[in-house]
Formats: sequence, C-alpha cells, structure tokens
Amino acid sequence: MRLMNRRPSTSTTFGDAASGEAILQIASDENGLLLMSFHLYDATGALVADSEGLTHYPNGVTIKCSRGEVLLDVPSESSADVSYCLYNSTGYLLTRSDGVRTVIYSLLRMEGVGRNWAPPAP
Repeated sequence: MRLMNRRPSTSTTFGDAASGEAILQIASDENGLLLMSFHLYDATGALVADSEGLTHYPNGVTIKCSRGEVLLDVPSESSADVSYCLYNSTGYLLTRSDGVRTVIYSLLRMEGVGRNWAPPAP
C-alpha cells in the first residue's frame, strides 16, 4: 500500500471481524493531510501500541513488538511502501503486507469511506 495521492476526506479501516475492533485506520482530512489511528497487538494478543485516536505522523512511524516483529512501518516519504502485520487481541493474524504483496486472513474486516468522511471533532 502507498499513501501518496490519497483523495481528501477518505478513510480505510482494517478491523477484527470477530470483535468489531478497529486495528488500523488510515485517513486523509479535507486538506489531504494523512492521519492514522492504530491499536496494535502482537502474536500473543498483547497490546503493543495505541495511538489514542487519529494522529498525523509527518516523520513516519515504525512499531515493533518485543520479539522484534514489525507491526507497522509507515515511511515519511508518501511514495514509499507501507508494511504491516495486524493481529487481533487474541493473537490471530488478520493481514500481513510487505508493501507489495498482501495476505488477508478470514477475520479481517475492511471498510472504506469516500469523500463524505470527516475526522471526529476533538
């Protein structure tokens, strides 16, 4: 997945179909500013990182679990590939991507919202 050329006011959410929990959300506001929200677990189901809402990461962000596995890698360059490994709170692998190839497993729920989306008010 690449983040460049995202249309303003759009959002993509990767969620856990079993619990309904949103694991990763990538959105752009009305000006095209990239925002992300994440609630990342490792393969044991332990919470590793929580963004506590939509946040702008101008320098990119990389999150690894204690075993060194990369759970999310968003480079600062918008033309670079985003990679992720998303688990739910029970440690079930939902999806994995190296930025070029993506593997989707049975409990992944994806939602996309078009041009009428707006970030929640602070």
